[in-house]
Amino acid sequence: MDKNRARRIRERRNRKIVYGLLLLAALLTVGILYSLARSIRSKDSDSSQLVTDSKDRETASEKALVSARIGQTNLSGLTVKEAKDTMEERYQWGMTVTDGTDSVVIDDSISGQLEKILKQLSEAPPDQPQDYQLDYDSMKEAFKKQAETLAKRWNKDGVNSEVESFDPKTGAYSYTKEQNGRVLDQEKLVTQLLAAAKEENFQAEIPAEFTLKAPERTQVQAKEQYKVIGTFTTKTTTNKNRNQNISLAVGAINGLVLKPGEEFSFNNATGNRTSEKGYQPAGAYRNGVLIEEPGGGVCQVSTTLYHAIIESGFKTTERNSHSFAPSYVEKGQDAMVSFDGYAGPDLKFVNTGNASVVLRASLEGTTLKISIVGIPVLEDGVKVTIRSEKVKDLNPLPVTYEENTALPFGTEKVVDKGTLGGYYKSYRVLTKGGTVIKEEPLHNSSYKGKPEVIQRNTTLKPEETVQETHTEAESSLAPAEDQSETHEAENVGPGVTGANVQ
Repeated sequence: MDKNRARRIRERRNRKIVYGLLLLAALLTVGILYSLARSIRSKDSDSSQLVTDSKDRETASEKALVSARIGQTNLSGLTVKEAKDTMEERYQWGMTVTDGTDSVVIDDSISGQLEKILKQLSEAPPDQPQDYQLDYDSMKEAFKKQAETLAKRWNKDGVNSEVESFDPKTGAYSYTKEQNGRVLDQEKLVTQLLAAAKEENFQAEIPAEFTLKAPERTQVQAKEQYKVIGTFTTKTTTNKNRNQNISLAVGAINGLVLKPGEEFSFNNATGNRTSEKGYQPAGAYRNGVLIEEPGGGVCQVSTTLYHAIIESGFKTTERNSHSFAPSYVEKGQDAMVSFDGYAGPDLKFVNTGNASVVLRASLEGTTLKISIVGIPVLEDGVKVTIRSEKVKDLNPLPVTYEENTALPFGTEKVVDKGTLGGYYKSYRVLTKGGTVIKEEPLHNSSYKGKPEVIQRNTTLKPEETVQETHTEAESSLAPAEDQSETHEAENVGPGVTGANVQ
């Protein structure tokens, strides 16, 4: 009995727990459903409000603007959309400037302003009066920058007159005709652009106006200003072939015109010095050895020109010294050239002046003269010369002996004292009124030495040998000894036989 009661009590208690859990679950479910319902109602409400607001704005944009104006353009009675279309059509940008041949579209300076104005039109109530003006001050600044850019593009300096040719036959110079330049009237252009903008003529084509800019040198002035700006003279030898070569090189460069910025090349000007061109064999050094070859002597032309270049105020871009120092100019002041039709040591310089120059060259007798005619590049009164100094001597070369049987036996004669090789440093010296105002390194040169040449006779002459044989034979009584002495006499002198005595 007690067991049944206890069982019933446990069953009632379990049922209560189950009922409680079911009730709790039901309450939780109701709460969740309630929250979801509120959230949905809230979203529906917000969505409804957005739709309402959108409809209100759409209604507002569709309403006519009661009073609206941009500059001279009246937008009253138009919707915002119609106002936008009107603005895009009315303010379409295409303003250009022309110099007569070249047309340039000016940068758009109103699109940004129109976007801001349209935004304000759409946000303001349609019945609110609206009056907008373009910012002409900012447009003016933009036009100024455009004018500066166009000035750099279109401005032209005047073209100065300069020599264009020289006729060696007549000695006449020909000069180019000067040309006027032009300068863009930037202030006038800005005024024209701004006026067109204020008139809302954004498709206007503005003709640029210029003022003339006279050149610095007219043809008449050029004829007065051109003069010899550098000249140098050297003396040639009486060697006919050598002077023929010099004359051909002179003819190749005489009258040559060099424009500003142009580089002169002696080798290009004369070309390859060949016998086909009339160049004759004459003394020249090749790899330090004196030989006879066509064109020998033209280095005197390049050297003479080199000095004229320096005196004119120009600087060489290539200059080379000889293997052996020439005698027609001071050591350290020569300019060696050589050309095989493709390459070789050259003499070059660039016309760094602002006008063309003419090379003048002549050979009269043994006088070689080369000048440069042009507009002075040096300051008035300034002169340029070359100063060279020996830096170091090379060691003397061994003496060269030559056999000369015409000399008395056992004697010597110096026929060439030889020269010492050495290193030289040259300077470009600028003076004014006899006073050195500047001195700067020009170039370095090195020359090989020549050995001293001595002639001597270490061999008896044939007649001296015969006379000595007869004398010794007369003092001898034995014929066989005479023959023996004769052979000895013939062999007088170390290593020399009778057959070598000529």
